[in-house]
Amino acid sequence: MWASLLKKTFSLVCPGTSARVLGPLRALMAAVFVCSLFGAPAAPDEAPALPRAAQEQMDSLASRVAEQIRQSKIDPAYPKILVIDFSNASDKQFSRLGTLLADDLAQSLSGYASGFQVEDRKSFSEYLKQNWMGLEDLQSEAVCLTLARSMGGAGVVRGTIETDANRQLRVSLRIDGLGLDWSGDAQFPLPEALEQLLKQPALSFARSPETIPVEPGILQPGVDGASLPVCVFCPSPDYTDLARAAKYRGTVELSLIVTKDGAVNSVMVLKGAPFALTQKAIDAVQKWKFKPAKFHGQSVPVRVPVDIEFQLY
Repeated sequence: MWASLLKKTFSLVCPGTSARVLGPLRALMAAVFVCSLFGAPAAPDEAPALPRAAQEQMDSLASRVAEQIRQSKIDPAYPKILVIDFSNASDKQFSRLGTLLADDLAQSLSGYASGFQVEDRKSFSEYLKQNWMGLEDLQSEAVCLTLARSMGGAGVVRGTIETDANRQLRVSLRIDGLGLDWSGDAQFPLPEALEQLLKQPALSFARSPETIPVEPGILQPGVDGASLPVCVFCPSPDYTDLARAAKYRGTVELSLIVTKDGAVNSVMVLKGAPFALTQKAIDAVQKWKFKPAKFHGQSVPVRVPVDIEFQLY
């Protein structure tokens, strides 16, 4: 319901980076800065095993990837390789099939590993969970490499998937971060069970505002008749060194209560970002000061969503 409310914009300018703050329901109030928790989502149904022909193709692909990694003479100080979920070649989105195939490749690659290690995909999933993330922030090579290296890795394996008119699935891989100019692919028939996974979005640990339970005494602007709070002191969140190295651009979505005194409390994460930017966003909004919302002329506490968009210029 908040989405129907109008957007208001104001800005502060300082050199280097930018954080854009989009208010209630990412469109209610916006602040542009140019300067430097709920439970986990329900687990999806268990994914089907790959058919034998598909598994043989994936094992062969993993063998070729392993050989390329060995030839790169990987730095023993950073021996790990991170396999990122495979995206759709057509629209760059991530599906449950892309996750299944990345899991399968990582497992097969571990069996061929000699002189390197494959980062546990469960650790990768835990990172996403701890940071309230989906996979959409991991489409950039620089972001993926920086993330891998922050986890002790030397490089990443990334891939795309696509189907043709004959219901053949093509998996195309590349290795980033090891100085290799290599790509490889595998192709096999796409059975119905895998096709269904291709249509389902990958698991995300982001949340929608509707998941926040009702809070007695806390109003919602535009829903309960209260006015909007107005931010009068809104310091910008800082970039982290890792985020700068990755040239990361993305959004942290928060939900917070503005008290009747104009202070901020009960900050909840709806969607986070990598490289400790979620905590930077939380730290920033906890310092904000508002003119409180009004209801029948009286100051009242309200809960509002706030988006902080991080950009580098």
